[in-house]
Amino acid sequence: MNKLDFLRRLNKELGILDIEEKKQILDFYEERFYTGTIYENKTEEEVISELESPEVIAKNVLEEYGVSPKYVKTKEERYVGVDPSKLILLILFDVFIVSWLIPTLYSVTVSIFTSLFSYIGVIALLFGSPTAADGYLFVFATGGYIILFIFGLLVLEVSLYVTKVIVIYHMNILKIKERDKITKKLHRYSVEGWLKRHKLVNKCKNILFVGAIVLMLYSGFHLFFGEVNLINEYSNQPQTTDIFSEDISADILADEAWEIVVRFDSKEVEIIPVLGTDLIVTHNYEELNNFEIDIDTDSNTLTIVNADTTQFSWADFRTIFFFWGERDSVVIEVPVDMLLGDVDISVCNGEIELFGVELEQLDISGSNGRISLREIIINDDVTINTSNGEIYLKQITGTYDLSASTSNGRIYINDAEFLKYDLDLSNGSIILTNLNVTNHDGVLLNADTSNGNIELEDVYVLDVTLDTSNGNIDYFNSDSSFEVDNLNTDTSNGNISTNMD
Repeated sequence: MNKLDFLRRLNKELGILDIEEKKQILDFYEERFYTGTIYENKTEEEVISELESPEVIAKNVLEEYGVSPKYVKTKEERYVGVDPSKLILLILFDVFIVSWLIPTLYSVTVSIFTSLFSYIGVIALLFGSPTAADGYLFVFATGGYIILFIFGLLVLEVSLYVTKVIVIYHMNILKIKERDKITKKLHRYSVEGWLKRHKLVNKCKNILFVGAIVLMLYSGFHLFFGEVNLINEYSNQPQTTDIFSEDISADILADEAWEIVVRFDSKEVEIIPVLGTDLIVTHNYEELNNFEIDIDTDSNTLTIVNADTTQFSWADFRTIFFFWGERDSVVIEVPVDMLLGDVDISVCNGEIELFGVELEQLDISGSNGRISLREIIINDDVTINTSNGEIYLKQITGTYDLSASTSNGRIYINDAEFLKYDLDLSNGSIILTNLNVTNHDGVLLNADTSNGNIELEDVYVLDVTLDTSNGNIDYFNSDSSFEVDNLNTDTSNGNISTNMD
C-alpha cells in the first residue's frame, strides 16, 4: 500500500463526515507523509507501518465525532426531516454564491468606512494662510465625505439584509428549531431600523445629506466655473525644474555605498543609472516647491522629503484629475559605478520606478500609483506595499525574499530570481512567468488574491500555494522533469489547470 491507496481508503471510511471535516483529517495525514518522506527520509511504506490502518483510524475519528456507522448509514440521515435535494442545492449555493458574496459585501463596507480617515488630509486646508480656493475645496471635500459616509451606511444595510436572507434560508432548509423566534431577532439588525428607533440621529443624517449636496454644488461651481476655475488654471500650468548634483567620484573609487530615503505625499519618483560620477536629482514641480533635499556626504545618504507635510498644494488636489497638466516628479540619476545600499521609498500619490540599478535592500510603500522595477539586482530582501496600484517587476534578481501586496491592481512578475515569494492581492490578477528558471531553486511561493486569476508559467519553486476566491488558476512549466514537492491550489469560483500534479 502506498500513500495514495492509504488516503483513498481513509477517505472512503470517513464518508459519513462533512467535506470540511474529512478534509481536515486527510490534510493531517498527508502532512504526516510529507514530514516523514521529506524530513525523516522514510519511504511511504515505512510511514504507513507506523500508522494504524485506515479502518481503525476512521472508527476512532467517528467515535470522537459522536457518529457510529452502525446506526448512521448515509450522510442525509444525520439531518432528520431535511429534503436531500434541497440540501444539495444549499451546498451548491454556499459554494458558488455565499463564499464570495458575503466577504465581498463586508470588504466593500470596511473599505468605505476606512477611507473616511483620509479626511484628516482635508483638515490641513485650514492650517497656514488659507486662500479662498482652499476654503471652497474644504467645503467641497467635506460634502463629499458626508455623502461617502451615508453611502457606506447604505452598503452596510445591504450587507446586513443579504446576510439575514441567507441565514433564514439556511434555517428553513435545515429545519432549525425555533427559527421563527430567531428570524424575528434577526430583523432587528438593520441600519434603517436603528435610525427609525433614534429619530434625532435619523433627522441629522437627512439634514447632513441635503446640506452636503447643496455645499458641493455651491463650492463646486466656484471651483470649476467661478473665480477659482481650476480647469483653466491647471490646464496649461508651466513646470519649474530644479537640479541638484553631487560629485561622488571619491566614494565610487572607495566602493562606499550610498543610501536613498524618499518621503513624499504626491510626486512621481524615478531612479535610473547614468554615466559619469555625479549623483543628480531633478525636481519638476508646479506652483509649490514643497521639497527638501539633503545630500549628506558624511553618512553617504540622500534624503528627499516634503518640506512641510501639513502644507497643502493645489497640485495635490490636481493628482485626483491626472489629465490636468504634468505631475510633480523627482528623477534620481545614479552613476552606474556607484554602490547603492538600502533604498527606502514612500509615496502616497504617484508612480515609483526603478531601472537598471544594483542595491542592497529595497523597501517601497505607496497608496495610489504604479510601482515598476526593471533590470534590478537586489542583494537582500524586497518589500513592496501599495493600496491602489499595479506592481510590475521584470528582470529582477534577488538573493532572499520578495514580499509584495496591493489591494486594487495586479501583480505581474516576469524573469525573477528569489528564494521566497509572498504575494497578496485583494482585487486583481497575479501573473508570474519565468521565475527561478536558471537553477530551479525557488523554495516557497504563496500567491493569494480575492478576486482575480492566478497564472503561472515556468515557475520553478518547490513549495507552492495558490489561493483565489473568484478566478481561475493556471500553472504550467515547460520543463516536465521539475517536480513540485508541495502544491496547494484552492479556488471557490473558477477552474484549476496545471501540469504540475
